[in-house]
Amino acid sequence: MTCKKMWDIFTRIRVQKQLYIIFFIAIFIPVITIGNYLVYNTRTLLLEHYKDQSHSDNLRVKSLLLDLTANVHNKAESLANDNELTKLLTSSFPSSDESFQAMENYDGFRKLLSQDVSIQHVSVYTYNTTLGDGKYIHQITDDVQKEDWFKRAYETVTPFWTEEMVADDFGNESLMLCLHTRIFLPQINSYAILNLIVSSNHIKNRIENSALNTVLWLEGDDIFYCSDRRSIDPELETYAQGPTGYYLGKLRFSDYSVIGCVSSMSTAYSDDIFHAATLNYDGYPYINKITGVYLGILLLILFITSTFIYVFSRYFSRRVITLRESMHKASRGNYHITDTFHGEDEISEAFADLNIMVQDILRKEASVYEAQIKAQELANQQQRMEFKMLSSQINPHFLYNTLETIRMRSLKAGNAEVANAVKLLGKSMRYVLENTATSFTTLSKELDYIRTYLAIQKLRFHDRVNYSLKTPPDMDLSEYQIMPLLLQPIVENAILHGLEEVEQNGKIIIHIHIKEEKLYIEIFDNGCGMTPQELEQMKQTIYHHPKESSKSIGLYNIYQRIVLCYGTGYGLKARSRKNWGTLFTMILPVQKPESIDCGKGEKKNEAFYR
Repeated sequence: MTCKKMWDIFTRIRVQKQLYIIFFIAIFIPVITIGNYLVYNTRTLLLEHYKDQSHSDNLRVKSLLLDLTANVHNKAESLANDNELTKLLTSSFPSSDESFQAMENYDGFRKLLSQDVSIQHVSVYTYNTTLGDGKYIHQITDDVQKEDWFKRAYETVTPFWTEEMVADDFGNESLMLCLHTRIFLPQINSYAILNLIVSSNHIKNRIENSALNTVLWLEGDDIFYCSDRRSIDPELETYAQGPTGYYLGKLRFSDYSVIGCVSSMSTAYSDDIFHAATLNYDGYPYINKITGVYLGILLLILFITSTFIYVFSRYFSRRVITLRESMHKASRGNYHITDTFHGEDEISEAFADLNIMVQDILRKEASVYEAQIKAQELANQQQRMEFKMLSSQINPHFLYNTLETIRMRSLKAGNAEVANAVKLLGKSMRYVLENTATSFTTLSKELDYIRTYLAIQKLRFHDRVNYSLKTPPDMDLSEYQIMPLLLQPIVENAILHGLEEVEQNGKIIIHIHIKEEKLYIEIFDNGCGMTPQELEQMKQTIYHHPKESSKSIGLYNIYQRIVLCYGTGYGLKARSRKNWGTLFTMILPVQKPESIDCGKGEKKNEAFYR
């Protein structure tokens, strides 16, 4: 089915049902889709967070356990290599009193227990029958030989770990981690067995620094440490088996599930494998709680929007039906429609427009006629304006011919000075009129116009105005392009203001040269000059020219033309000194006729003038 057919079917349905369809497609489906995605994504992020937390804490526990077991092993090695203990175990005592005294005199066990809180108890089992049964040293009896740990110690010389049931001072028994290692006695061709029991309180103080539960056990043995009794579950040991066993994620037990990390660890000095489990019992309850909250919010949003759409669609549909019935009456010529319509929205405005249309329909022809009259008057007014503009134009040829007639009559009358002045004026006006609508002219034509302008001023002011033009001898002025009428305002400013107080020997020097692909035009007058304050005020006027002021308007126009045409790298510079004169430097690009591209200029900043 094409989109056009679907659209045709959609437009045949009532407006109220259209709103229902739009709500289902544009709101219901996106909210359900996005909401489910957000809920799923939130659950995934929380699960990953708890997994990372369990993994990090598991690494911390393994690191602490490795440090603890290594420290206990080092203590055992230190005792096994203690010469005094070896001497005590290899000595033969004639009486029990002497052996008891010798065991009392040896303080290695007491020092170890006082210096290292990780070790709860030390036991040495020996075959030396001359030694009595003391607090730390015991005889290897038949009962001792029946113990599982002794059988293993009898068969191997490698240190190993076991879990032993140890009673405290109050008679309470609990499983504790114990290291067993041999003390070799080559002097008597025998050995003793050293047992170091690790303090469970020390393990608890080192490990229980987080909200997670920790479980520790040996491969093939029971759990010797658990921070929470509910973590003791036989199924936990199935998640980590062997020296490289590792599991991270959901741990399923018979009655519940938790997020945790189970890993294995071995030591370099024994073949025993430790297993560490880090469990988070609050992870899944919190995830389920957040999921329930999000789903509740999602359902609340759908309920509110559905209720709103239902109420609004019924209200909107009734108003549309009222508007349609009124328009149907008007189309049949029945203009007696209701005057009241609830609401202030677009439908109300449409109904108001319908009333206006009904009221104005009888005056429609008159309104059209009045509009035609106004259009004709506007056309006549435009024709009159065009006639006035045409009649106000001046024919330049008429002006040139008139000036030429005046010049010829002056020559006939013998007044060569007037004839020359008319000639110069005509030449100046011709250049101005010809370049009013042009964008560029040659540098030679611009300078020729300046010579003509200065010649006219020379006629006015005589010796007050003298001028000279300096250009490089190898420079062809006709090969360089410049915007027309750039120099005249600066020269005029030099005559009217610079040479205002000069009575004679006034000089205007125009110097042109090229440097670093830039054209420099310097215009100097030896007039009265300006103070630094006056110079700064003039620069500000050129850069920030007030609209209501006509001061320096010519210089401001030059600045605007240069910057707008050539860009920020060009413009005007001014230097002046009181009673010395003023120097304007115009900086332009070196342009040949084929390189002209005006209109890409930018605003020049104020620092250019400084």
